[in-house]
Amino acid sequence: MIALVGIGADSTNSAPTPRVYDDGRFEYIPIPEKRGPEGTTETKTYGTTPLRHREGTMADYLEAIRPRPGAEDPPEYTGDRLAEWPLHHDPNFEALTYGETTSRAAYTNLLTDLRAGDGVAFYTGLRDADASYRHRYLIGYFTVREVVDCRRIAYEGERVSFTDLPADEQAALMDAHSENAHAKRFQATGRLTDGDGLVIVDGTPPGGLLDRAVPISEVNSGGHHYLTDDLQAALDPAPGGNPDRNAYLGGVKPAHELRISVEELADIVAEWQSRQPAES
Repeated sequence: MIALVGIGADSTNSAPTPRVYDDGRFEYIPIPEKRGPEGTTETKTYGTTPLRHREGTMADYLEAIRPRPGAEDPPEYTGDRLAEWPLHHDPNFEALTYGETTSRAAYTNLLTDLRAGDGVAFYTGLRDADASYRHRYLIGYFTVREVVDCRRIAYEGERVSFTDLPADEQAALMDAHSENAHAKRFQATGRLTDGDGLVIVDGTPPGGLLDRAVPISEVNSGGHHYLTDDLQAALDPAPGGNPDRNAYLGGVKPAHELRISVEELADIVAEWQSRQPAES
């Protein structure tokens, strides 16, 4: 089983939407940390994090960020304020860790069903090569090593919530997952996002950030994103929504259960990459 989840900066929290270059390479731009510099121990900022495929930093690439896009009259930062703002580096493809809160219940419900050896795959919205339209692209994945549900933590023979743990046990648990963006929030503030409603998935190879983004969506006449016909068959998403349509990838990036193994996903990605032209 693989959980397919949507992540990354897009039109709601930054501008412009990152694009796919002509050879399929792309920039992975994490969303801004909504709590700001005082709300995380993350040291990476948009101004200190280099782009992967062109000169400059993420701050050079972006025009604006919106750390709280759902708030009433959300602030928008540019210039030096943007450059100094910390990343919500989630997923962290270097450390292979990802966290999600129960504010996105469909996501956490799926993540808590994962077991060691399952996978998490990540897709995002990117502009196509001529920068004229946004599509959905698979940009990375990893194999599950451990899932931590902060509502049900094993402690002294019982299952307790994170807030019921002694303070030293809380700190030790977050220290054990210190590269996770939500653990960094706890280390700065002493509390979790959404109370106990946090699920952390730590990973292991195979997996990581892809060199080239794999297009996974097609757009119908109404402008909605759906999984392409070939990938609907190859990825085998669990049924949901309209049974006469492929898996929906529009709106707020729905999560999907893929009924394949990590090895099968790796083969699908490798086969697609093999058909692409050499990097320029």
